[in-house]
Amino acid sequence: MSQTTHRDLEKDLEGGNDPDGHRDHPLDHPQSTPNQPLQGESNFGDSSGPLFSIYSKVAEEEDDKMVERWQKDADGILIFTGLFSAAVAALLAVTVQDLRPNSQDTSAFYLGNIYQVLADPNVTLPSSPTPVAKPPPFSRPRYAVWVNSLWFLSLVMSLSCALWATSLHQWARRYIRLTQPARCSPEKRARIRAFFANGVDEMHVPWAVEGLPTLLHLSLFLFFGGLVIFLFNVDQEVFTCVVSWIGLFSIVYGLITLLPSIRQDSTYNTPLSIPAWFLYASIGYVTYRGLEFITGSYGNYDAWYRYRHLGDRYRGWVSGGLEKKAEETTEEQSSEIDIRILGWTISALGDDNSLEKFFEAIPGFFNSKLVKHLERDFPGILLETFWDTLNRFIGRTSSSNSVTKSVKSRRDIICKVDHQHDTLSLWSCAQQSLLPFSCPF
Repeated sequence: MSQTTHRDLEKDLEGGNDPDGHRDHPLDHPQSTPNQPLQGESNFGDSSGPLFSIYSKVAEEEDDKMVERWQKDADGILIFTGLFSAAVAALLAVTVQDLRPNSQDTSAFYLGNIYQVLADPNVTLPSSPTPVAKPPPFSRPRYAVWVNSLWFLSLVMSLSCALWATSLHQWARRYIRLTQPARCSPEKRARIRAFFANGVDEMHVPWAVEGLPTLLHLSLFLFFGGLVIFLFNVDQEVFTCVVSWIGLFSIVYGLITLLPSIRQDSTYNTPLSIPAWFLYASIGYVTYRGLEFITGSYGNYDAWYRYRHLGDRYRGWVSGGLEKKAEETTEEQSSEIDIRILGWTISALGDDNSLEKFFEAIPGFFNSKLVKHLERDFPGILLETFWDTLNRFIGRTSSSNSVTKSVKSRRDIICKVDHQHDTLSLWSCAQQSLLPFSCPF
């Protein structure tokens, strides 16, 4: 082998090549890889920092809103449970006496026997002690057992709600402390937040928050049940008065519970609304299957078609699918809803600056596909409200001394005011494209 060949071989070995011409792969020597990120740094390079910063900012805003909702719910529950527990405890202090023998009754029994002996002149005192009559064995009233059982259970549930609400405050503060660490890189901060946010979802913490009102409502109805039994055995007139109100309240509560099952746009809701919907849907599903079996036809009953996917609908309700269903419904009723949106916007805007932006968007609205879609359904009274609001807006602008000339000029351009002919040309054309009556200016 020549001297040149030996030198080339040495260079290849020193440079990482084997004699066969294969170079070492960087993964074979990870400690010598210069571009490997350090622990806690982004795997995507330094340029990914802004992305993680945006995520952290948006996530922290959402977390703050979520925690604020939790704490407000917990505060309201703590106030109610404090007052409710005090009322139940005061009543229990009276009714618990019925569960144990009363020493006054025993004393009255013995005093009555002594009085009978002393009052009878024919009775002679025995020369030797005789057995003393004992009072009858104590028997707890059956109603007292029921009343105290229901009220004690109600009190325990109420105190459990208070403890749960207090713990919720601690959970919220701990979550914020863990997900918003100080002196941390954007990448690490984002990963920590994602880690604990996933834990909140996996451990169903929102369900724990929703469980508080459920437990509180249950404790309240247990108290009502005990109150009905107690008053029935104490006074019939008071019983009739109180039960009338409890019955009326129960009917209203039941209607509020069932309304979300009947109307999906209902904002009324109770902790029992989801179980009530599940029962309602189950009855519909069984009815649908029964009609299929009886008639031998499948898929012809549109009224019951929505119950075919009962499980999916129930899971969708629980997981927040009600919002998705609302989106589907609004798409189907878009014409009617859009008209309500416009009417509410006109009536709600009172500030001239807001009205200016609103009128600036109106010409484009009249030329949009939406208005062509609404031509038959567009109510004339809504257009009259348009003109009335526009007239007042232009009148305030022209008569106000606080409005500058530039603002007046801009608003004239927006509203297409022709002061020379006193017309609203573009608005008149837009109006005539919808309804046959003329502009009132």
